[in-house]
This record gives sequence, C-alpha cells and structure tokens, in this order.
Amino acid sequence: MNISIRLLGKDELKLVRKVADIVWPVTFKEILSPEQIDYMMEMMYAAKVMDKEFDEGIKFYGVFDGQNVVGYLIWGHYDGAPQTAKLHKCYLLPTYQGKGIGSMMLKTAQSMAREAGYKHLRLNVNRQNAKAIKAYDRNGFKTIETVDNPIGNGFFMNDYVMEADL
Repeated sequence: MNISIRLLGKDELKLVRKVADIVWPVTFKEILSPEQIDYMMEMMYAAKVMDKEFDEGIKFYGVFDGQNVVGYLIWGHYDGAPQTAKLHKCYLLPTYQGKGIGSMMLKTAQSMAREAGYKHLRLNVNRQNAKAIKAYDRNGFKTIETVDNPIGNGFFMNDYVMEADL
C-alpha cells in the first residue's frame, strides 16, 4: 500500500461520491433504513451540495492508495464554538479498514486544524456506529453531547458530538 492524503480540487469532488456510494450502504446497513441512507446520500453528497460546501471554504481531502481513491475526509470552520473546527466526514473503503489508515486520517485532520489555528476538532457520529466511536475514542475524541437532529422527510440523525483538544 502507498497511502497518501491530498486536498481535492472542485473538479475532483466526484471521487468523494464514488467512495461514499460504496462505504455508506456497508457502514449504515444495520443502523439506518435504505430510504434514510438514500435520502442522506443526496442531502450530503449531491454534486451541487458538495460544490456549495467547497465554495464556502470546506476542505475536501482524498485518501489514495497509489492513484486509487480509497477514502475521504472533509473539514472546515465550525461556527458553533470558538476556536473549533468541524470534521464533517471521515470515511474509508471497508477493505482498507483495520489497517491504521483511519487513525492516520484522524491525526491528519487534527494536525491540519491545529496548523490552521484551531484549538478543538469536533465531529458528530451516529450513536449506533460502535466501530467509529471506538476509533474516535482511540484518537483522543471525547463525547461532549448527545443530539437528535431532524434532517427532513421524518428522518433524524441520532448522534454523539465528540471533540478532541488540539
């Protein structure tokens, strides 16, 4: 494996959707209904949504094994708390999980946020996503809040808000 992480250009955002189309159904099949997965995919990964986030300063990074995209992390400023950045998304293809790459991605996001002057990195994780919660715990994130956010169509995101000091 030759793993690298690099900033994506706006014209490469389709790589994020390519990975999400594989990761999301696997990650959430036991947690969310197929209807909610489909709804959230369009809510978060439609080209117009990602283009708008990109234009607003959200940073999209691709994780590559050589030339092949195998994951992504997306982060940016968080308006809800001072000196806090938000890790919006951090996903890796199932065949690459369990090899330390996810921890490398989290450490990279923490380092980038610290270098940008932030003191904290915050994220939301589904309360039933035990595998991700364990990974975040291992990488210095602590649960600070429990939230139930309505997202439309009668769906909710039932999350823990976790934060790491940088």
